[in-house]
Amino acid sequence: MKIFISDLHLGDGSRSDDFHRDKELLDFFDFAENQAEELIILGDLFELWQADLDRVIFTHSDVINRLFYLKKKIKVTYVIGNHDYIPFIKFVDQGNDIRLEYRDSEYGIVGEHGHRYDIFNRYRDPLLSIKWPSGKHLALFIASLEKLIHPNVDTWTKKAIEGLDDFLQKAIFVRNKVTPTSKEYFQRGGHFGEFEQAVKNHIKSGAKIVIFGHIHKCQLNTIENGIYANCGAWVDDAEPTYVACHKEKIELKEALTHKLITKMDLNV
Repeated sequence: MKIFISDLHLGDGSRSDDFHRDKELLDFFDFAENQAEELIILGDLFELWQADLDRVIFTHSDVINRLFYLKKKIKVTYVIGNHDYIPFIKFVDQGNDIRLEYRDSEYGIVGEHGHRYDIFNRYRDPLLSIKWPSGKHLALFIASLEKLIHPNVDTWTKKAIEGLDDFLQKAIFVRNKVTPTSKEYFQRGGHFGEFEQAVKNHIKSGAKIVIFGHIHKCQLNTIENGIYANCGAWVDDAEPTYVACHKEKIELKEALTHKLITKMDLNV
C-alpha cells in the first residue's frame, strides 16, 4: 500500500502556526510504518512562508525525528509545495527522494502538490525562480497580524473589512487560502479550469490516477478515463485525511480513525 498525505503546514509554534496535531501525526507515522510500503508527502509539510525552518524543526522536533526514523523503515518520498518551495527546490532530484512530481508506472500514478496550476501561488520558473508569488506577501502580512493580535484575527475581522482597500481585504480575509476551489479564487480572477485541466492532461498522457494536494479539500472521483484524488489537509480547520493506494483499489480515509470515506476499484 502507498499512502499519500499533504498540507500539514508545520509552523514555528507562534500564533500563526496552524498545526497542532503532533501526537496524532506521530501515531499516523506508526501506522504507516506497519501498513505501508511507501509514504508520499505531496507538499507543504512545512510552513516556510510564515516561519523559519530552524524554528519549525525546533518546535516540531519529535515529528521531524520520527520522520527520519520512518525513512529507515519504509520508502518516504517528498514532493515540494509552494509553502516549502524554498529551500527544498535546490535538492530536487539529487538522489534524496525530494521531487517536483511523483510518478509510479506500475500503479499509473502521477502525484503533485498542485500549486503550479494556481495563478496566486505558483513560482514562475519551477527550477530557477525565487521570486515570491503574490500569495506569499499576503501570508506574511496576515501572520504578523495573528502574532500581534490573536490567531483568530482573520475570522473576527471578516465582516469588518468590507470598507477597507482591496489589499487589506486580501491580507486579512484571504490569508493565502485562496485555492482553486474557493469563492475568493474566482473573485480575484482565477478559475478552477486550469487546475482541472492539469488533471485531464496527466490522464491524456497515460496516467491512471492523479493525486494532488494544495486545495485543502479531500476528494476521490473519476475524471474522464482516470481517477482524481486529493489528500486534503492537516491544519486546524480541516479533518486530517489521506489517500491509500492498493493494487486493486484506491481509498480516501480519515487519518485519525482510518475510517473509510470512499473508495474505487482499480484495474492495474
